[in-house]
Amino acid sequence: MKRLGQTILILIFILIIFAMPVLTKLQKNEAVSQVENRKLAEAPVLTIETLLNGKYFSKWETYIADHIYRRNDWIENYTFLNIFLLGRSKINNIVLGEDGFLLPFNPHKGNDTFNSEANLSEMAKQLKELQIEIEQVGGRFCFVGIPGQASIHRDKYPRHFQSNGQLLDKAEDLMYENLEKQGIEYINMYRVFQNNPGKEYYYRTDHHYNFEGAYLTYYEIIKKLHQEAAVQVDAPVEKGEMNITTLPNPFGGSRNKQIYNLYPKEEQIQLGYFKNQIPYEKYTNGKPDPRFYFYNEDPNSIITYSVYMGGDLAETVIKTNRSELPKLLIFGDSYTNAIEPLMYYHFNETRILDLRHYNKMSLIKYIDEYKPDMVIMVRDDGNYGNLTGNGNFKGENTK
Repeated sequence: MKRLGQTILILIFILIIFAMPVLTKLQKNEAVSQVENRKLAEAPVLTIETLLNGKYFSKWETYIADHIYRRNDWIENYTFLNIFLLGRSKINNIVLGEDGFLLPFNPHKGNDTFNSEANLSEMAKQLKELQIEIEQVGGRFCFVGIPGQASIHRDKYPRHFQSNGQLLDKAEDLMYENLEKQGIEYINMYRVFQNNPGKEYYYRTDHHYNFEGAYLTYYEIIKKLHQEAAVQVDAPVEKGEMNITTLPNPFGGSRNKQIYNLYPKEEQIQLGYFKNQIPYEKYTNGKPDPRFYFYNEDPNSIITYSVYMGGDLAETVIKTNRSELPKLLIFGDSYTNAIEPLMYYHFNETRILDLRHYNKMSLIKYIDEYKPDMVIMVRDDGNYGNLTGNGNFKGENTK
């Protein structure tokens, strides 16, 4: 009887070993992991070369690991176990910080490729070249630096985790020293947030700022342009002149998504509407679309930061048909999204580019063609020295 039981266990084990690869192959596999925010491995193609060098079988191992049957369920259960039963502070490269903040895990101290001294120096030089191009078409340039959530809240890391605070401080000092040497106008929102305490400007479970952070960024940009611009720009709109709506939907923060939204949270998204509305035309990638905010009206539906402008888009154009006002061009990563529904209010035409997705022409050529009166670059401090994507002005990625 004992021997029979052992035989049954062995057979079950063998069945699982052979069944899992088959089930893995038969299921519909995802190309991208939304939770991990990365591309998953593709099934390897058999060639004589990959067979002889062993890469064919090693790629199969990677493929099965990425697509194993019910993989997300396994990882979600593992995540739950680590958070609620084992009480670990780091799960799926997310650190459970103080006061409910979810922060990225920094594995090594002193490793910061984007913000190396050489990259920061090169970025400042290229920004100077960009500024010259803008001035040649009669425009003005301003760099706006945004701290990431983990940067502004580096003090929320548990003591035994790296916050990368020293690296961020060094990058900030070098970046703004270089900008001053090059004579480039800038707004350092890290200092602005520090000088305006008393409010929370960032989500606890997402790497972006919340509406308060976006509004203060908008306010600082327009205040600077209103006070110093040679062309007419109205003063920023005060909050009392806006209708601010809090959506009832549960918020799915980017960091919480990495741990399957298992972390207890009580965060919601706010939207701002001007009481004194003005007519406008809005085009997304060339197609008419009047919306500034995108969300499911079902109050039980999870919403994300992509509520603002529908997420990262190649090109957005907003026209208010007030020829007496200047034209604006904003370019940058996702931190531009939350300020876009506010910035357009002050301009005749507002164009927004995300150079990670826009590839019809280079930024330099775009400026030469549309001749904006003002150009704003929005960049988070983890990418100050990143010369790719929105740090690539000459358009090596264009068609």
